[in-house]
Amino acid sequence: MLKPIGVYVHIPFCKRKCYYCDFVSFAKQGKIIEEYINALIKEIKNFDFSKYSIETLYIGGGTPSVIESKYISMIMDELTPFISENAEITIEVNPRNCRQTKANGV
Repeated sequence: MLKPIGVYVHIPFCKRKCYYCDFVSFAKQGKIIEEYINALIKEIKNFDFSKYSIETLYIGGGTPSVIESKYISMIMDELTPFISENAEITIEVNPRNCRQTKANGV
């Protein structure tokens, strides 16, 4: 039997750093986003998920909606085989930088 787990994926990028935020996050660092995502994907691949079933997945930060949707797709492609059929999946967004086309992955 697979052990149920919750997974938090941290995307530490924001359009601007809010004065009240205590989380590790960085504003205006677009040049390192791809490098960060590639390292994150490597980390996911190195973890042995075969004994686990992801029951909850939370993608937060920072503001994950500031990065291109292709990066969220890359993360989901790696995790999807381990996500339970009835899992709760949440992604933190800022309505100011999330268009309908982005929400649909287009």
